[in-house]
Amino acid sequence: MDKLMRQRKIVKDIATEPWVHSCLSLAKSLEIGLVTILRDFDEMKDNGFHFKQDSQGMLYLHSSGWNGVMPVKSATLRQMEILRMLTSAFRGLNITEIYKRFNRGDEEEISRKTLERAMKDLEKKNLITRKGEEYVVRSELILPPLQLEDREKTLLFEALNVARALAPIPDEMKSLEAKLKLSIGEDANTRETMFVHGRTPIQDIHRSQCCFQLEEAARNKCKVNILYRKEEEPARQLRLYPLGIVYYWVLDNWYLVAQDEQDQMIKTYLVNRILDVTLLTELFPAVEGFDLHTWYQYAWGVYRDQKPVPVVIRFYDHYSTLSRVRAELTNRETCILTEDEDGLLMRDQVEGLDELAVWLRGFGAGAEVIEPSALRKKVVEEFMRLQQMYGGGSLELD
Repeated sequence: MDKLMRQRKIVKDIATEPWVHSCLSLAKSLEIGLVTILRDFDEMKDNGFHFKQDSQGMLYLHSSGWNGVMPVKSATLRQMEILRMLTSAFRGLNITEIYKRFNRGDEEEISRKTLERAMKDLEKKNLITRKGEEYVVRSELILPPLQLEDREKTLLFEALNVARALAPIPDEMKSLEAKLKLSIGEDANTRETMFVHGRTPIQDIHRSQCCFQLEEAARNKCKVNILYRKEEEPARQLRLYPLGIVYYWVLDNWYLVAQDEQDQMIKTYLVNRILDVTLLTELFPAVEGFDLHTWYQYAWGVYRDQKPVPVVIRFYDHYSTLSRVRAELTNRETCILTEDEDGLLMRDQVEGLDELAVWLRGFGAGAEVIEPSALRKKVVEEFMRLQQMYGGGSLELD
């Protein structure tokens, strides 16, 4: 078992059995030394994993991180910081000046011996040289940052795929691959397996990695095993047929739409609750008649009851209300916006009135529900809850 597989097993064991395993018990079960386990936890921490430990040393996975990519070593980060310092100092810096910049506080963060070792390593790499007592950057040997056009990014991404087919690529290249995917964005195939409600998603490295893996699995029709956990309960292992991913901007959440292999039901899974994703080589058959955009055509968020309700809402020109409505509804194909002297009139067919009511709350007096009455009632309830929260007087509303 290599290091990455071992670390994934550690995550799975702790997630499925919270507050059961300790570092010592994990070392025994994996038949490795305690020092190795502690080093694994340090590396997983660098990759964004957060573990809790009780007074008996039992472990709980608080939040997942970025699986499958080795963290950047602290020595490498230190050398990068030295290069940054020297680049900004035209005449260079001596070892004492660099030492003082690293240790501005009362306590010594980096020893002089560690710093001298880093400088010697940079000299061996021909990245810096000495001029008297000062160190300077050998700028002629350092490539400037490259700004790639979209086509160049795509070509580089394809080259990585070819390299992967010929031989395993280094772990460090996987982070480059992920960044390229983020930057390149959607293509024609992506649009079949990705659906975005409203604004552009906020990037989060763990969610991005999960979404890339799940979207790729959906596009290639590969089965996946996921480690899924709701709140404080033990994590479950599920085998799914991923059909696509959906982003809901109001809650800033990504969701996986997948068919459960066990009961064949199409369900929705919150990506934030997915602790680990394993792509399998086994393929699943296409779900007859399923189309992600049609599936969520009328849904306001992720709730579906297959009974869309006609909705009419008037938006008034309060502050930036109209520009916000246009921006957030521009991709909603079922929505019709009509401009008049009072503002905007919105007509739509909607599944998920509760989610729509939460969205309308953000407009305050800038939005008026004309129909249906059920939505008017939900909006009133939302504002009554807010009033009770902030201690206002009673509302006399019909």
